[in-house]
Amino acid sequence: MSASSNRPLSKAIDPSKLLNGLYTDDDVLISDLTSRSRANWAKDLLSVASSRVLARISQRMTITTAWAAYVTALITWGDYLAPPSWGSFTQFTVPGWPHELVGAFLSILLVFRTDQAYDRFWEGRKQWSSLNSQCRSISRLVLSNLPIGMAQEFLSLVALFPVALKQHLRGDRNERELAAVFHLFQPKNVKTLEIVLESKNMPMTVVWCMSQLSAPLRKNRASRIFNYEVLWEEMEEKLSELADIVSQCEKIKCTPLPLSYSRHTSRFFSLFLFSLPLALVKETSPLLVPTIVLTTSWVLFATEEIGHIIEEPFGTIDSKSAGRRTQRQSSIMVDLEMWRLVLN
Repeated sequence: MSASSNRPLSKAIDPSKLLNGLYTDDDVLISDLTSRSRANWAKDLLSVASSRVLARISQRMTITTAWAAYVTALITWGDYLAPPSWGSFTQFTVPGWPHELVGAFLSILLVFRTDQAYDRFWEGRKQWSSLNSQCRSISRLVLSNLPIGMAQEFLSLVALFPVALKQHLRGDRNERELAAVFHLFQPKNVKTLEIVLESKNMPMTVVWCMSQLSAPLRKNRASRIFNYEVLWEEMEEKLSELADIVSQCEKIKCTPLPLSYSRHTSRFFSLFLFSLPLALVKETSPLLVPTIVLTTSWVLFATEEIGHIIEEPFGTIDSKSAGRRTQRQSSIMVDLEMWRLVLN
């Protein structure tokens, strides 16, 4: 905190307000993520129609349900109105035991598919947590040991790194979003931002810029007096950790689940659902067959789609939330915003 600042820290900073503009990747306000909101059973049921997963699988559900209604209507028509010569076509059904036999295999397939996707999600979450930890450590080091001007240069790059890594992993390049976080500390310095935007690997370029910025600490004549050389060694260690995080995140991003496995799962679910009406039409009321198929397709396709969503731990660009993401920052930005207020 600057010596000229006499205002109490509690009045200068209101941490609760810093969370108001932060969203999760599911477009949920972080301030709304309370135990009460998560346990709202009625709200969960009423929000099914607006579910993002349901929107993604609606076409598949419509096709399977329409097929079930067609098969049921055809066989029911054959039982009462079709001429005898059509009996071999309208009386065709599938026994129930094949679906019972593959039911256990289907459940194992679902569990395995979801576990593999969650492992990727959790590994990505651990890497992002390490990123937050390293960024906070770098910020603490520069704020405690460097002059205000140099510390602000470091903080601008620290603020830029998580956003640059996010865009790199999503295949995005949003100059407005990058500038918004970079200019928190360096409102007039645009050359560094231009270098980052023109690079092929933005997060590694940010790491290189921080390494270049810390290099004079080792060569400075005053390094022996102020122990800047020790600080440089610690900074280089932290920057090496950031570079390793980039590599680990790229490994997760560039090694998706095998496409053949995903295709086999989708084909197996489709075959199961398309043949299900033939097994149910003689066993239950014709009015219930489309409803049963609709519910079953929702369970299977939704679980499969959730696996596809969580296997991308760093998110993807989509039309609904891309506009709002330009106003968002990572959790490390909460700390940086507080420190910016302290410096001012």
